Amino acid sequence: MGRPPTMKKPATIRDVAREANVSIAAVSYALNGGGTIGEEVRARVRETAQRLGYRPNRSAQAVRTGKSMTLGLVVPDLNNPYYPALAQSFERAARQAGYTVVLIDTSGHVDEEVQGIRHLEQHGVEGIVWCQTAGPDEVMSSDYSVPIVIIGTPSLNVDNVTTKDYEGGQLLGRHLVEMGHRRIGMLTAASVLPSKDDRRLGFIDALEGEANAVWEEKAPFAIDLPEPILAALQRRDVSAVMCGNDLIAIGVLRAARQLGIAVPAELSVVGFDDIPWASIVEPELTTVRQPVSEMAAVALTLLLDRIAEPNRAVRHFRVGVELMKRQSVAEAPVSWGWRKIGRS
Repeated sequence: MGRPPTMKKPATIRDVAREANVSIAAVSYALNGGGTIGEEVRARVRETAQRLGYRPNRSAQAVRTGKSMTLGLVVPDLNNPYYPALAQSFERAARQAGYTVVLIDTSGHVDEEVQGIRHLEQHGVEGIVWCQTAGPDEVMSSDYSVPIVIIGTPSLNVDNVTTKDYEGGQLLGRHLVEMGHRRIGMLTAASVLPSKDDRRLGFIDALEGEANAVWEEKAPFAIDLPEPILAALQRRDVSAVMCGNDLIAIGVLRAARQLGIAVPAELSVVGFDDIPWASIVEPELTTVRQPVSEMAAVALTLLLDRIAEPNRAVRHFRVGVELMKRQSVAEAPVSWGWRKIGRS
């Protein structure tokens, strides 16, 4: 059996000072941008630190400065491709700003979201971005020791960023109407109150006077669909189905194949989010794209601003969405009394 590799002892700030022939204070000034040392010394210290592979001890810095340079991110389910994409975008943006990100995945358990925040507080993060699915009262009912920014659930009293979900719902509704669909099923989020579900509200408003929502079922954000939804699809009494997110829509595509329903010839399907899977499933999914990178960048900006100015006014941002027309939508079958109309 081979011997394990010998671990190289990390270079210390003393090693850099000795090699560069300067004081420890000069090394600290050179690497942290402070002090009154000359540019020649600053450049020599940085070159020496790079050559020796010196990495600052973040724990020691945290003790000295009171800043951990660490942020928390709470997401509900990394099995949903939307959240890994968002986490990756947030981590990259935070790293560029000099921060490390600690991730909490609550695995779909709403009651673990606040527990996750408490865990991050105990680990000394400076602020938290929370992709919230718990009720909005959870934000107000607890006293948190660090700044928090919410993604996805508007809150009047906490910095938050979300997409223009109402507009996205309208885009989906208008598209289906323009394609001649008059009898439509709805699979909306089980975790969101109907009165707070902007995707649902925008979609219904777009149908008014043009098409009917024949039935509505509540669905978890998952591919596996409950029996009542499978029964609704099996009735074949609609020509299109609007889904609260792409995972539900992909579940409908799979269920339709199992039930012998042709998509889009017999049933058109639309989703929301534009996760990476949306463009590789068969047929490719018509959906609403959320700008994940922009949302992550805005959330980071809001959080860093709040850390710098704890008493500033609360800010709310809504980022735009885009309809992605793909193969899962077709003109309504003639047997449904199809007639194409213009957008009002």
